Amino acid sequence: MAGSIRDWLARRSGAQGDELGRILRCAAALFFLFLSYYLVKPLRNSQFLNEFDPLFMPWIYLLVSVTSMLVTRIFQWCSLRFTRKQVVAGTFLWAGLCKLFFLLTLSQGGQRITALFYLWASVYFLLLVPTLWGCLNERFRPDQCQRCFPFIALGSTVGGIAGSSVAQALSSWGTQTLLWSIGSLMLSLALLWPELNYPVQMSEGKSVPGLPPQSRFGWLGDQFLKAIAVMVLTLAIYSTAADFITQRRLDAILGQEAYRQELSSIWPDGYSQLNDLRKLASDKRAPALEQLAAKNRLSPSQLKEAYERFREYRERRSREVFANIFYYQGILGVLLLGVICRPFLRLFGLKAALVILPSFALCVLPLLLTPLDLVSIQLILVFSGSLNYSFNNATKEILYSATDRASLLQAKPVIEGPLMRLGDVIFSTESILVAAAVAYFAWSPEWIERLMVAPCFIAVWAWWVLVGRAGKAYQAKASLLTHEIPANEGAEEALRR
Repeated sequence: MAGSIRDWLARRSGAQGDELGRILRCAAALFFLFLSYYLVKPLRNSQFLNEFDPLFMPWIYLLVSVTSMLVTRIFQWCSLRFTRKQVVAGTFLWAGLCKLFFLLTLSQGGQRITALFYLWASVYFLLLVPTLWGCLNERFRPDQCQRCFPFIALGSTVGGIAGSSVAQALSSWGTQTLLWSIGSLMLSLALLWPELNYPVQMSEGKSVPGLPPQSRFGWLGDQFLKAIAVMVLTLAIYSTAADFITQRRLDAILGQEAYRQELSSIWPDGYSQLNDLRKLASDKRAPALEQLAAKNRLSPSQLKEAYERFREYRERRSREVFANIFYYQGILGVLLLGVICRPFLRLFGLKAALVILPSFALCVLPLLLTPLDLVSIQLILVFSGSLNYSFNNATKEILYSATDRASLLQAKPVIEGPLMRLGDVIFSTESILVAAAVAYFAWSPEWIERLMVAPCFIAVWAWWVLVGRAGKAYQAKASLLTHEIPANEGAEEALRR
């Protein structure tokens, strides 16, 4: 089985010898990293909802963004004073020790430790992923990146699928799943270790003939990093907008389906009143339900039983729908990375690959303003998620390889961490302000989604323009590199030749 996978991968990637081994090893490192994270993520969400009301989430988002910036500044300080091996190994070991700490303390409960766990679990992975990819960016030449990265990125897609499945199977373990997560994280570091043993020197700012010198503004003046920064920020805004609108539609569709199934025979026109009970605290719902029963001349016990069945049905159907979305996102992601990505890059180039997701987003945003059925919503989320986590991530990492190590170490943690969270904060703040404005001016509720989508559309258009230009510049830069370079020489050494 392993031999057939190696043969298939060799045929698809054109890799031979040591390069094929590096592809498999790096893909495995990503697999176990994502496996470790998806063992933590469900635990993070369930523990938080067990202690806090979901209405507290916007404040957590703001706190996560601030914490991400502080942690990133610490990481940048370390990256300038320690070797690459020390920085990467230290980051992984820090994450493992934190998981061990929460393994010992989280079971004791309490809001403080739960809030700290949620905050840490929302920040640490945004540091680990760019740390791992940053190591690969400087170890593969641009021509190798286009051959290898789509297959390496498969590790993250399959790891996400496997992690979700394992987390569900181990749901009865509770906080003990952190043990599996620690083991998976350390295995990822062990697989990455050979890439850390290659000597890489700090860039001395030497320019490549035919290319403009590095800007005096540091990484902010780098065309590729600037394009990636806009990509990540805008993608976060678009993803939050798509999630916000589609989840509202899904809630309405599945809620009405559950009502027809469990309550319509008892109370044909009471959906909106029963649905509004979610706005009340849990201890106030039973008295409110009795008042509704008395007001509408219904049996209190019969209405209560039907209402509980309604809630259970809606929760079960929602879980099934989201499970299907995540499952097919992973399946489509494997297809995109394993079959389509490399031939597409070879035929059309990086420029065309980079604009696929923003082009899809420009088509989806107007659709979000139209009535959508359940199948249409699922298709939008499956394609958005797959294009983001597979195709777009692979092409983004290829674009990263055009920068020198000094700029990469400074920029990547900022771009992949706080800047991504900033997109969430921007759209969350916009949503609050838009809802307040619509309520103040007594406009129809349809204006909420219209006013949210319009700025997103403009931002995605800027994303489309910038990444297209960066992809064209990357292709010109890659053509200046000789292909007669030792296989174990990275992108930075090649650029200095």
